[in-house]
Amino acid sequence: MHPTRFLQTILTRPDDDEPRLLYADWLSEAGNPLGEFIRLQCQPGHCGPEKSNRERALLSQHRSQWTQAIREIAHWCAFQRGFVEEIAITDVNLIKHAVRLLQSAPVRDIHMSNHGARLDVLPALPFLQHTLFLDISAQGLGDEGLESLTDAPMLTHVHGLNLGSCCITDQGLEALYDSTNTGNLRELYLNDNPITDDGIRQFVMSPLAEQITRLDVRHTRISHDGIEALEHVVGEGLLH
Repeated sequence: MHPTRFLQTILTRPDDDEPRLLYADWLSEAGNPLGEFIRLQCQPGHCGPEKSNRERALLSQHRSQWTQAIREIAHWCAFQRGFVEEIAITDVNLIKHAVRLLQSAPVRDIHMSNHGARLDVLPALPFLQHTLFLDISAQGLGDEGLESLTDAPMLTHVHGLNLGSCCITDQGLEALYDSTNTGNLRELYLNDNPITDDGIRQFVMSPLAEQITRLDVRHTRISHDGIEALEHVVGEGLLH
């Protein structure tokens, strides 16, 4: 467990290395190897062979201790700049533990597996100072699951949403662009879904389309005309 006086600053300023490095100094003075690990990962060009080998050695030796608070609720996790920033978790555990999880680590990327839970109860995170990338790809979510997700308070904190291979049709897309919880959404991945021109005609007229900077519609049922309509709105951020 990180001391509150350091952790709160890191959570409040997730893009800033300075709070992490101040914490690393404090840890190193106390003889805690996490301090060296944080500093290594925050250094520019930290992927050099010697530094990478040292990072791997530290992580291999101490990973169990450093991930103790997360291991019980997440399938796996990955470190960035010395802290857990990426996790894989079930919908059930995310619903139950999202608040505690995001108050204990600057998590940015969430890979959520779908076990049929009601996604509309994914909680609000009023304390969160950054947005999230939520990956639900290849989970068979379907239109009903997406409709439930669009009512989730947590969706207001999502800037990137991966719905690739989720069995989403025009009906699910409509629920998404009609949602009032997508104000921060900028990246949307709809690849490998049976979405058609009918859905796209409505989508391009929605406020959501105007704010999307990256849209993946590869391997859908959208025609050339539909792609042209999307290009007018999304521009170079369109993948097709």
